Amino acid sequence: MEMQLPPSVVCLLVLARFASGISGHVSFRHEPRVETNYGLPLTVNTIYEGPVPTWNENLAVRTNGQILVTRLDSPVLELIDPAAENVVPVTVATFSPEYAGLLGITETNEDVFYVVAAAPFGSDFVKTSGNSSIFQIDMTRFAFDSATSNITGNATITKVVDMPDAGFLNGMTTIDPTAGLVFIADAYNGWVYSLDVTSGEYKIAIDDAKMKYLPSSITNLGVNGLKIRENHLYFSNSGNPIFCRIPINSLGEPTGPSEIVADIRQVDDFVFRSDGVAFMCQNQIESLSVVTGSEVVLVAGSNTSTLLAGVTAGAFGRAEANSKILYLTTNGGLAIPVNGSIIVGGKIAWIDTEPFSGIGT
Repeated sequence: MEMQLPPSVVCLLVLARFASGISGHVSFRHEPRVETNYGLPLTVNTIYEGPVPTWNENLAVRTNGQILVTRLDSPVLELIDPAAENVVPVTVATFSPEYAGLLGITETNEDVFYVVAAAPFGSDFVKTSGNSSIFQIDMTRFAFDSATSNITGNATITKVVDMPDAGFLNGMTTIDPTAGLVFIADAYNGWVYSLDVTSGEYKIAIDDAKMKYLPSSITNLGVNGLKIRENHLYFSNSGNPIFCRIPINSLGEPTGPSEIVADIRQVDDFVFRSDGVAFMCQNQIESLSVVTGSEVVLVAGSNTSTLLAGVTAGAFGRAEANSKILYLTTNGGLAIPVNGSIIVGGKIAWIDTEPFSGIGT
């Protein structure tokens, strides 16, 4: 039976195939140094699997353990409660249809989040109309009944700023929660904005050559995921198989040259465990790998499995008891169908990363 996809999802499929080089050869400057499997994989557990098609793009874990999930196939922010007896997504906010979907999400103060709402875009990742915008999601008064999924207290949604000069905004991370400074990756332009969420003022903070896609790459997307650790901004690059970092000050300004941490292919977003091991979501090859030192280790999934089909982003639990539990979003293989034809529903999954000790650290 032939599956009919909505126009927004058809566009995403075209984009993803374009980005992956499925219709042509991509010549990359760097090849992975090491990509091995040390008696793994880690076990993947499904919390919730949505219908086909569902593109879960990014996530943030609240202090109470609930998970906020951004959707790229629709401008919707959802909440998943992993502790609920019957796990179903709860719609926190539905944005105007002038936006194609939601991407990056970051928290500043407790339960105050910011998300990217993306303008419509075409097969070359160039927006076709409108503006991308940043919204504040204040969850401090949000409440719902987990037994019925009925919302009893709404989140407060506030537009922070339109960004008419932005290309394809993607990952976000917080620079300084007290000052209200956040980073936003512009994957199309290959640079990173800093945004003052109080004033709405933003500027290009870092414009580095390692944030650009390679001229030989079929994708027009460069810098993707962003995380700050030990006075460095770490970033992945979708159009250049490198994982990099650059030193920054408290204002998010670069204080030295960027450097390559490791060579790793087809990375979407990533997240650090508390011990510094980076877990890398390899969307287009349905895999999760880690970077420890400069070594790349495959820990879960494969390009022939639907376990992590189209894994897009990860976040760790916030409590001591689940600090090594990695929560993941997937798009079900909408980027690259498993074995060329299999698409499943996008998932929220979890992995206990405790068995991986961090070889090479």
